[in-house]
Amino acid sequence: MKTIFKLVALVSGIGSLLISNASSQQETPRFGFVRIVNAINQGQGNAKFSVDGEDIFPKGYQLGETSGGMSLKQGSHSISVSKEGLEKGTTKLDLVTNETTTLIAFAEQQPAPKEGDPPVWAIKLLRLKQREVEKGYGLTLVSVAKEPETKLQLAIQGKGAVEKCSVTRLGITYVNLGESRGEVFVKIADKIVTTVSPDTPGNYVVVVYDAGDGKTAAIYFFDPKFVIAG
Repeated sequence: MKTIFKLVALVSGIGSLLISNASSQQETPRFGFVRIVNAINQGQGNAKFSVDGEDIFPKGYQLGETSGGMSLKQGSHSISVSKEGLEKGTTKLDLVTNETTTLIAFAEQQPAPKEGDPPVWAIKLLRLKQREVEKGYGLTLVSVAKEPETKLQLAIQGKGAVEKCSVTRLGITYVNLGESRGEVFVKIADKIVTTVSPDTPGNYVVVVYDAGDGKTAAIYFFDPKFVIAG
């Protein structure tokens, strides 16, 4: 009888352990990622970003700065961007496990509440989503500059000719760099605005934005996948 009792207890214990392990596996949190780019030229001070009401970097981000991929639990999140003198921008994200969503923050002028009032600027967020990985090296150009179209020149190390291309406002232009690992000098009006140094196959995203005083600037970051606007 004692042997049967011990056997029943052992089976029961194993069953409980299996249920506990299965439950633990089911409850393992899954994470997505958010990257933020500050391309807000208007207003004063640094741009502040909050996730679900919590300030993620109290010091704030300067114009042209970008965060790394910040991990957040899979599911819905509220992202807000604020800067002194501007209307706050807010968006909702539904993050997917192991996917990175990039948000480019910029400002747009809004109609004045009434005639004679000063212009009102509101923060907007352009969302970049990932798609399937392609082989080799790629360059994705994105513009939040005020000009409807920005013309660029790409001088790729090891290639004699300069490649000319353009990107529309809030649009994307993709350039296939093939297997080249040479530096890419991104120019606007023959002036270098950023230099991309590919060292890992994947996608290098160049964000074009207004830097003030009529100047256009750019910043780049690496994304292991290629991006589309949406």
